[in-house]
Amino acid sequence: MLDPTPAQERLLRSYAGAARRAHNWALDQVRQNLSTRSAERAAGISEDQLSGSLSWSAYSLSRLWNEVKETEAPWWREVSMHAFRSGIRDAAAGLANFSDSKLGIRAGKPVGFPRFKSRNRSTPSVSFVEINHQLSWLSPSRHAVRLMLPRSPSDPTIRRRRDQLAWIHTTTSTRRLYNLVASGRARIQKVTISYRGGRWQAAYSVRYLAGLPARRAIARSARLGGTVGVDVGLVHLATLDQSVPGLTDEAGHIANPRILENQLERPAKLNRASSRTKQGSKNRAKLRRRRARLLGRIATTRALYLHHLTNALVDRFDAVAIEDLNLTGMGNKKGHLGRSVADASLGELRRQLAYKCSERGATLVVVDRFYPSSKTCSQCADRGVEAVRAKLPLSSRVFECGRCAMSLDRDVNAARNIAREGARLLAERAKEHDVAGLRPETQNADLRSRQTGRAQSPPAAAA
Repeated sequence: MLDPTPAQERLLRSYAGAARRAHNWALDQVRQNLSTRSAERAAGISEDQLSGSLSWSAYSLSRLWNEVKETEAPWWREVSMHAFRSGIRDAAAGLANFSDSKLGIRAGKPVGFPRFKSRNRSTPSVSFVEINHQLSWLSPSRHAVRLMLPRSPSDPTIRRRRDQLAWIHTTTSTRRLYNLVASGRARIQKVTISYRGGRWQAAYSVRYLAGLPARRAIARSARLGGTVGVDVGLVHLATLDQSVPGLTDEAGHIANPRILENQLERPAKLNRASSRTKQGSKNRAKLRRRRARLLGRIATTRALYLHHLTNALVDRFDAVAIEDLNLTGMGNKKGHLGRSVADASLGELRRQLAYKCSERGATLVVVDRFYPSSKTCSQCADRGVEAVRAKLPLSSRVFECGRCAMSLDRDVNAARNIAREGARLLAERAKEHDVAGLRPETQNADLRSRQTGRAQSPPAAAA
């Protein structure tokens, strides 16, 4: 989190505006070129006589921008050249995603043509790419980050003013990042400064060179190991298949904080007050900043809660099994379920589990979304008997088995089934990797806990 001075904030906004100007210019050039070639094809012009196609690479677009920047942005000397490069790189990346999606190279949902950035609706941001001088990004005081400024003018008084603007104070310490870079364990690839939640933030893209960070040290008594099944929901944010002291209640439930729902009245009051102001007035801008800061605090509180939960799961267990949910379909349902799904931020929960498991040596197992975890009796499954109910409405919070007469909380039953299915998938995954030619030849080289299998006798020769 950054704490810029008023002069630095004005400079950051001008940088974000320059990046937005270059981004929109690049998209406009590509759109005009595509429209011209499409119109020529419609007129019956042959392919060899069409207007030349425009390269969508960042290098080609940057060369074209340097040729027209005197007319397109006569004020380009007042900001750093890296701001324009940032906008062109973003436009080139969006065009590449659009092209790959259209050609079928990119997986996932279809990606449309990149949108133009609006001054009022888009997030002000600018990215700097400079990897030659690593520690120059961070101050030895651990509470400031460097800001790339325009070229130094000849006036010495202005140079002294530039020295005052070169470092932006941070509200949080950069000690961890500074130590990683200073020791050579990581390199900074890119720095993105953006205005989110009513505050300026700096995000560093870092590449680890000496391996990923080790798993955080916790008390040996808190380390449980094994596989844990996690059933996420809205009544309870998460339910584990076992009770964890200090994290869950006796049944294994983790409460849903409902951070936005508990503060809905505050942004509603600001919206009503903003609707009574004049468009473009200072009071309207002041209320917008207050609303942005309020929503930013809500988002930060939610993220901290999720970090606490995911850190506890990854540090205590060797494998985390979670169900693959259709969050888009859940959010599109009628009523207030969409807002509740967004408030719970289940997608962010899975994202944090994914990268933390990969960094700290744990395993994330994703159970198929069509696996009937809520409708299957966990007690019968432990005995090797399959007992699946045909229907189980959301209003039924208790699972009752007609075969063994078990009565159990719906979420706890689902968490136990997810844990069992996750363990089965892990066993299958290990069996697939345990093939001839991949296993070590000696038992000493085998890192697994089990012993080397007994050699098989050759088959008897046919008579």
